[in-house]
Amino acid sequence: MEALRITLFGHVSVVRTIVSAPLKLSPGSQAFFAYLLLQKHLIPRDVLMEVFWGEYAPDRAHSSLTTAVWRLRHLLEPPDVTPGSYLITKKSGEVGFNWESSYWLDCASFEQPIYPLLRKSIAALDEEEVKLIEGTLTLYRGDLLESIYADWALREREHFRSLHLNCLTRLMQYYASRKNFEQSITFGHEILRRDPLREEIHRSLMHLYRESGQQCLALRQYEACRDGLRRELDVTPLEETESLYRQLLAGSNGGTATLGPTPNPEIAALIQELHAVQQNLAELTWSVARIAQVANRLAGNGDNPVTAQ
Repeated sequence: MEALRITLFGHVSVVRTIVSAPLKLSPGSQAFFAYLLLQKHLIPRDVLMEVFWGEYAPDRAHSSLTTAVWRLRHLLEPPDVTPGSYLITKKSGEVGFNWESSYWLDCASFEQPIYPLLRKSIAALDEEEVKLIEGTLTLYRGDLLESIYADWALREREHFRSLHLNCLTRLMQYYASRKNFEQSITFGHEILRRDPLREEIHRSLMHLYRESGQQCLALRQYEACRDGLRRELDVTPLEETESLYRQLLAGSNGGTATLGPTPNPEIAALIQELHAVQQNLAELTWSVARIAQVANRLAGNGDNPVTAQ
């Protein structure tokens, strides 16, 4: 059994399995330890000082790093644990986690088996591999490091979030290719629960509902897509989505719906490009606003995430 059980999905948790008790890490120690774990290699002290105490004078930054390492070692390696079992410090100044130690890390157990399976085509996946993806997804109990808003944490969070959504998309496509519409639709809605503005997923669900004979639900899916884009981004669906909607209307009305004149292909392409630009601009505006909110929150806090214990 691994001596340390570490979870970074959701909130940071470190449990010593021999005593079945979680370590009481302060927010600063949680952030510092998570950074060491996610880098997967020894890190020069200068890099750590820049990441966590870049606004401090060099002497103060060095002192803060020394304190952070001492506090983390005190928690990970109490008197009954050999020094260096989990935390490595080199005379050259490098600091890092001991990857040869006995541990279990949720994001590593999630990431490692997923990559080779995502590189395989849908047709090449077998049932055992699909079950492995589904089982691995249960590790994702929340976004990575939900309470940490540093730039490095946001980048890592987005990496694992994208990986998780890619897994859900792959499962949606796998079950659709085997005409298991119910399972495919379930994964499609799980994607939208986490990322409701994925227009291509809305379209896929519209197709799935139509193929499974649920025309009304296909039309409702379009309405959910249209309303969400309007509410969150103030844009309308792409022409590809609108075209599918008109096809669905025609089918629901026995083929008698008026679809309107066929547009000039060049004009239609330009309109679609304009919609895409509008959507990208709106998404960028939303992201800038979100970053500003996080920056204001951190500025209002006024405490350094590592030194404030």
